[in-house]
Amino acid sequence: MSSLISIMDTSLAALFSARVSMQTVGHNIANVNTPGFSRQEVVQAARRPVRFTYGSIGRGVEVLGIRRLTDQFLLANRRVQSSSLASYSEVDSALREVEAIFGSVENDHLGETLNAFFGAWNELASPPADPAQKFSVLSAAENLIADFRAMDDSLNDLQRSLQASLEDEVDVLNHLLDQVAHLNGQLLSGSSVGTAANDLMDQRDLLLDEIATMGRIQVVEREDQTVDVIMGGRTMVTRDHVTKLETVWQERPGGHRLALMTMGHRIEVSLDEGKLQGMVASLDEHVQKARDQLDGLARMLADRVNALHVQGRTEWGSGLIFFTGDSAASLAINPAIVDNPDLIATSRSGVEGDNDLALEIARLPQEPLDGEGSLTLLDSYRTVLVDLASQRNRFEFLVESQQNVVAAATARLESVRGVSLDEEGARMLQYQHAYDAAARVITTVQEMYETLINM
Repeated sequence: MSSLISIMDTSLAALFSARVSMQTVGHNIANVNTPGFSRQEVVQAARRPVRFTYGSIGRGVEVLGIRRLTDQFLLANRRVQSSSLASYSEVDSALREVEAIFGSVENDHLGETLNAFFGAWNELASPPADPAQKFSVLSAAENLIADFRAMDDSLNDLQRSLQASLEDEVDVLNHLLDQVAHLNGQLLSGSSVGTAANDLMDQRDLLLDEIATMGRIQVVEREDQTVDVIMGGRTMVTRDHVTKLETVWQERPGGHRLALMTMGHRIEVSLDEGKLQGMVASLDEHVQKARDQLDGLARMLADRVNALHVQGRTEWGSGLIFFTGDSAASLAINPAIVDNPDLIATSRSGVEGDNDLALEIARLPQEPLDGEGSLTLLDSYRTVLVDLASQRNRFEFLVESQQNVVAAATARLESVRGVSLDEEGARMLQYQHAYDAAARVITTVQEMYETLINM
């Protein structure tokens, strides 16, 4: 009788194992389209056998647990590559906006207004002298200043947009960190076991993937199934405790900058890569560089025109400075000249018909800035456009290349953790047959019981 009970116990264990395996297969199939889901499988092993003098008899199968199939190395690599992609994408987006503001070598609106301004001086210098042409110079200068200011305003709008986006993304990051800590707490409390714990870890990995796009992270898994999240050398999540970030304005030479700092202690966090780092780099490097170049061009224009114009004479006296201001935002025409265009000097002598000074100003775009062989004023501006186009092409190439790298990393990861309906269907048939066979053994044992009782 005890032998029959042992067979029955072995068969019941087989039934349980097949049922759990079938349930796990069903769970995998149900989540085939769930983002971040890792395929699960039942871990089983043979039970410890019963030893007799004539040998050992097996006692069937034992379910040890349910594990999720993933690869932490591939997962970490995909996160690193995603951080790089997000960083490149943000810079590429900002450079596209800057290029739209500046124009291109083929569509150079500021270059056209510069040419129109110096062309007006050339017309003024061409005989016969026409005093009315001074109004054309004044009008061309006003158009040029309007173009400078429009570009400066557009850069201001771009900076404000990036700053607002940075602050919003920091709020999103803090929310994601809170969610990771909450899932850590659920796993730490021991309220979730087995399949439920696997699903919670999948949810946590999905959150960590999103955080990785914000900034490069290190994930340290503890024995209690919780994880620590390290970002920029700072531990942001420890079990269910969160250190949040905030944006703080810092003074710097020539202005202010937005810095990322931890709340409370106000310790600056420098991110290696990711969306936040891309935004900070766009603000502090690329957009600011464009602004500095635009201001430098406006200052150079004003200095060179003023240096010649003050050498002139008019019937009203010595020549005045033509431009005021030293940046794209502050560039303006001398108010005295605006009120009285006759103050525009065309010659050093002041003699009617002598237009030597106007001719020299008209030739400024062709004059080397720092001596023979150096760039001219227009060459300097076109160099800015070429440098901007080169930078944008570089980051466009980086984005395209990195997208391929991320796609390859994702494919490798999904080959390990992704659900294949064909494979799950084959396993389902395998477990079905195992269940039927175990049930058949139980039916046979029942018949043997009846035979034994009837005897």
